[in-house]
Amino acid sequence: MDKSIPNSKKFQLVVRIMGLFTVALLTLTTSLRFAEFVKNDFFADNPERKISYITSMSMNLFVMIIGIIIAIKPSTYYLIGLASFMYSVTIATSSPLYYMYIPMLFLTIGILLCSNFYQKHKSVVIGIICGICLYEILIPLRFDVATFVKSLIQKIGFSFTIALAIFFFIQFKKSGKDE
Repeated sequence: MDKSIPNSKKFQLVVRIMGLFTVALLTLTTSLRFAEFVKNDFFADNPERKISYITSMSMNLFVMIIGIIIAIKPSTYYLIGLASFMYSVTIATSSPLYYMYIPMLFLTIGILLCSNFYQKHKSVVIGIICGICLYEILIPLRFDVATFVKSLIQKIGFSFTIALAIFFFIQFKKSGKDE
C-alpha cells in the first residue's frame, strides 16, 4: 500500500467510521446474544453451548475494544486484520456452517497483503495465509464428513463470489471509469 494512503485524512476518517460502526454493531449483537443466553441457556446443563456463548461474547468485546482503538487512533488499522483473523479462526473452529468466517478470512488476507510486514516478509505472509486457509478447510472434519463436504462447497462458493467481486472492482479501477 502506498505509504501516504494510511496518513491521508480521508483514509483515517474511513477507518474511524469503521471502528465506530464496528463498536455499534457489536454492542447491539452482543447485547442481544447475552439476553438470549440468559433467557435460554444460562441455567441449562449444556457446557458446550455455554462455552460457545462465552467465546462469542468475549470475542465481540475484544473486537469492540479494537474498534474503539482504531476510532481513536486510525493508524492502528492493522488491528482490524488481527480481529478478523481471531474471528475467522474462532468461528471456523466452533461453527463451520456459520460462514461469516469466510469474509473475515478475506479481510485478514487483504490487510496482510497491504501491510509493510508483507513487503518485507512475503514468503512468511504467504505461508501464514496458506496455513490459515488449510486449517479452515480441514477443521470441519472434526464434526463429520457430511459437515466437511457441505462446508467445503459453501467455502468454494463464497470464495468464488468474493474473488469475482474483487476481479470486477480491479477491472473497473483499471479502466479508470467513474460511472
